[in-house]
Amino acid sequence: MRRFNFTIGKNRKYLLIAGALLLLFALIYRALPVIQDLWPKGDEIALKHKHLAKYRQVVGEKDAVETRLAALKENVKQGESGLLRGKTPALVAADIQKILHDLAKKSKVEIKRVRVLKAVELEQGDYLSVPVQLNINADIRQLKEILYRIEASQKYLTVKKMKIKVITRRRGKQGLINSDITVHGFLKKAKNQDG
Repeated sequence: MRRFNFTIGKNRKYLLIAGALLLLFALIYRALPVIQDLWPKGDEIALKHKHLAKYRQVVGEKDAVETRLAALKENVKQGESGLLRGKTPALVAADIQKILHDLAKKSKVEIKRVRVLKAVELEQGDYLSVPVQLNINADIRQLKEILYRIEASQKYLTVKKMKIKVITRRRGKQGLINSDITVHGFLKKAKNQDG
């Protein structure tokens, strides 16, 4: 067997030891953050306990949240009972016209003409407003009565716009009021309906 003799001088030995120590310090410096992350600090443990307690509280409130959600769904269901039923705005407009004719008959008001306007999508959700414009001739009492009946209807109907013009009559008779009234009814959009 052959032996290799390596002889290192004293200066080179010190230089090699210094280089090894420098390399060791560089490795420790580079690996220190990883090593520190392995052992959690006391503040982090306390913070994680607080988060855990908060999550447990949220999980504990699950039943109360579900009860509140059920109550809100019931409120929405009751609120939507006043909406008009119909798959399209045209069908809803027909329902509004029927309701307005019934109300006019009860108020003894003559409807001159009815015009269906374009449905408007509401910003507050999945609802459409369907406007119907009607022109009537009525005296002041009849006008007041039909407006009251529209607003007090079981279905959500609102008067959004109204133009009135007094028709004068001669010989001391009471004049009539010609009114253009825009009534809006509301429906919930179907899931596949674009408007």
